[in-house]
Amino acid sequence: MKKSLVSMAALALIMASCSNDEENVINNGEVANAVPVQISQTVTGVETKAAIIPGNKMDAVIIMVDGNSSSASAPDFDSFVPKKDNTLNNESKFASDGDRANYANTQFTASTTANGIVLTPTLYYPVDGGANPNKTWILGVAPQGTVSGTTVTFTQADGFQDVMFAGQQAAGNGTESDKTKAALNFQHKTTQLTFVAQLSGELAGTEWENKTVSVKEITIQNAQVPASLAFNTGTVNWKDAANLMVAGCNTALSTTACAPSVPVMVKPATDILVNIDLSVEGAIQSYTNLKIKKEDGSNLSTAEGFSHQVTFNITPPKTAQGAVGIEASAKIEAWKPGDAGKVDIQ
Repeated sequence: MKKSLVSMAALALIMASCSNDEENVINNGEVANAVPVQISQTVTGVETKAAIIPGNKMDAVIIMVDGNSSSASAPDFDSFVPKKDNTLNNESKFASDGDRANYANTQFTASTTANGIVLTPTLYYPVDGGANPNKTWILGVAPQGTVSGTTVTFTQADGFQDVMFAGQQAAGNGTESDKTKAALNFQHKTTQLTFVAQLSGELAGTEWENKTVSVKEITIQNAQVPASLAFNTGTVNWKDAANLMVAGCNTALSTTACAPSVPVMVKPATDILVNIDLSVEGAIQSYTNLKIKKEDGSNLSTAEGFSHQVTFNITPPKTAQGAVGIEASAKIEAWKPGDAGKVDIQ
């Protein structure tokens, strides 16, 4: 794919009154005294199917963090204050570094080769310091979210968001001798689970003979999904553990695996327990506390950046030949009124 550079939108400059005094205005157009940062991206794929794979559209927030004069070799996260707009004076210039936007949204096509991306607004190199401005670093977080301090909080936290992080890349200080196109490499920060189901044998001769069997719902017990990401450390902050529902392949099961479920992205874990609800000719049969195991019988341990496909091998219950099945019914007794109680407080 052809490489492209970060472009600057050709927006009309918002002019102040006829006064000769400078007035700050928000303007994301061309800047007279600053150099735009150039960025490219790549996406590290997972081993199988992923919510974000090369070729998919991807939304991300790109963050720019400057260094300082006392620490020119690393971004100064302690001094970072999020700013979403470029503020220019009436000469289309930044009065200081603090007038620059330091994060921007973008959408691009995920690729395993470096391709340029367009930012809204454009991010610019530092302008303070004359011929020796501070260096700056670029990071990326997907999906887009609310930037506060050094954290991106995601709007949705439902297990269907593919959270990715591109660690800091040096972009230089913007001078001709120190200007680097920052190449961001986005990597998955969760594990991915997909589910398929199949019958271990034909239904003939079983209690389910001539019945339609399908998966209604799968529940992952105690799943944790991303709530936010701290981009100064690349650490995901997780929601409290809770049951996560996954829609089943609501088609008649056979000895061939059904189509995979919608992938879910969760915190890597061991000793994963799941529940599954089957529909047997419309009647729901539930199986709970099922431990996911590997082919060798050991417990499955999921890993960050890997996609794990879980197969339910379902064995229909056999019909006993020459025996009579027991029929049962059930009812619920109404509550009986009991003795009243009291508490005396003196």
